[in-house]
Amino acid sequence: MNKHERLLCGHRTFAPIAVFVLVVTLLASAVASASTYTVVDLATLAQGSTAVVRGPNGGGAAVGGGRIAGVRRGLLFTSVGLQPVSGLNGADYTTVFGINDVGSLVGGSNTAGAVRAFLTVRAGGTRELPPLAGDTGSTAYALNNLGEAVGFSSGPAGEHAVLWATDGKVSTLPGASGRLSRALALNERGDVVGAMDSGTGLRAILWQRGRAAQDLGTLPGHTTSAAAGVNARGDIVGYSANASGMRRATLWPSGGGIRDLGTLPNGDFSQAYGNNESGHIVGMSTSPSGNRAVLWTPAAGLQDLNDLIGTPPSFVLTLAVGINTAGMIVAIGHDADDHAGGTGHEAHDSHELPLRVFLLLPSGPRP
Repeated sequence: MNKHERLLCGHRTFAPIAVFVLVVTLLASAVASASTYTVVDLATLAQGSTAVVRGPNGGGAAVGGGRIAGVRRGLLFTSVGLQPVSGLNGADYTTVFGINDVGSLVGGSNTAGAVRAFLTVRAGGTRELPPLAGDTGSTAYALNNLGEAVGFSSGPAGEHAVLWATDGKVSTLPGASGRLSRALALNERGDVVGAMDSGTGLRAILWQRGRAAQDLGTLPGHTTSAAAGVNARGDIVGYSANASGMRRATLWPSGGGIRDLGTLPNGDFSQAYGNNESGHIVGMSTSPSGNRAVLWTPAAGLQDLNDLIGTPPSFVLTLAVGINTAGMIVAIGHDADDHAGGTGHEAHDSHELPLRVFLLLPSGPRP
């Protein structure tokens, strides 16, 4: 996402998560095992809307930001409806980037002075997550079930990866001071991942609680990398890229090493966005037919999610943004009759088409 993107808000409200989990359970149990996933249509966002979509949490809810009725809003996606999220009071633009299993949200709101990070909890309203002393802006990208959040703080010295403790106190992550860096994900044991400018390019970074920052490295022959997700056991996913900027979906296993997850046949670009405790990884890959949402598993390797949802669907899944412990996947796409400019490498669908958001529920044999 462009770091200069402005943020706009809507009315804050919360979905009944328990009802949503019940709906998901009933839907999953009612589907025959002919396909691996059944699909719940969560929302369609306006044509020409550059959207952000993140999730799912443990109950299958997703979050993000997009244009509704001509206004850019923070969003909460559930099977009981699409709901706006306001963020901070007085803000004119909000994007939600993270949701935990109890329904707390984090993101960024454009205030009178700058974009500021916020935390919204179900029982206690919304409060600001402050930037570092001397900085003017901040954005939170993820939070764990303990209530810790990560993101970045920005000011005259640039952007620095930070962690907000459960009491809201902000601290710079080790090695991030004076370096362009962002923290993008974390797990319950406090492993934080993201990216930092090494001086010669962006590098994937692991911050473990109480330890120095660890450069995760790149695939052989590559020059840059970034980490986007980390599961409970410490497996990390993201991308590694060559000097031309061509990316490969990448896994850094908790035991060490690095693995190229490849592309779909005849694809030249891929990226991983999330992983779960079963070692399942989701993201996107190019293909001769355009961008496709993908699933990688230890048993089956890289697969096009469009091949796992039954036939014939009326839509195309172009990117899978996350997967939870139960195997639910949040993916975005567009109507099958539309043509999305197939060889683009954007992290979000930014073409002039209505953007569709889906929840995929495991319904048959696991791939």
